[in-house]
Amino acid sequence: MTIGERIKKKRNEKGFSLRELAGKVDLSASFLSQIEQGKASPSIENLKKIANYLEVKVSYLIEEEDEALGSFHIKKEDRKYVESIDSKTSIALLTSSKIEKNMEPIMYEIKPGGESGRGFFNHNGEEFIYIVEGTLDIYIEDQLTTLNEGDSFYFKSSLNHRFKNNGKKLTKAIWIVTPPTF
Repeated sequence: MTIGERIKKKRNEKGFSLRELAGKVDLSASFLSQIEQGKASPSIENLKKIANYLEVKVSYLIEEEDEALGSFHIKKEDRKYVESIDSKTSIALLTSSKIEKNMEPIMYEIKPGGESGRGFFNHNGEEFIYIVEGTLDIYIEDQLTTLNEGDSFYFKSSLNHRFKNNGKKLTKAIWIVTPPTF
């Protein structure tokens, strides 16, 4: 099942119309319809908004959930990336929704010009970022911090935040979020 098919399935289970869900997540009904049909991809920010409103983790939209396990091994070649074409960002869960956890490690690959979304967002929890390669600009409230390869950064997720790759090459970052939102 695709991300769009999972969104539509959960939307129907919750009894929400396409217009109702679109309005709650600040998208047009036609764009949400395109997402559900696999003709468009949501930004990471919009994927989170949709999941929150549907009361599911983002991982539900990305992968099938099975029974919870105590440990789980994902090989590099088995990692599943979800690409947001509009935001020029791909993410891959470094764990699985099949494991009970208090944190969510994610691999971000952000192309030049890629960003989290047009606006700031915030939520409960904490975040930690480690830049594997490239550079990334992190905007926290009204402060800009540029992270370079090997740099790390921690912040409270309740602060308004967003990111953008203003560099000229791909950025890879390990991002850990707690509690899990994916």
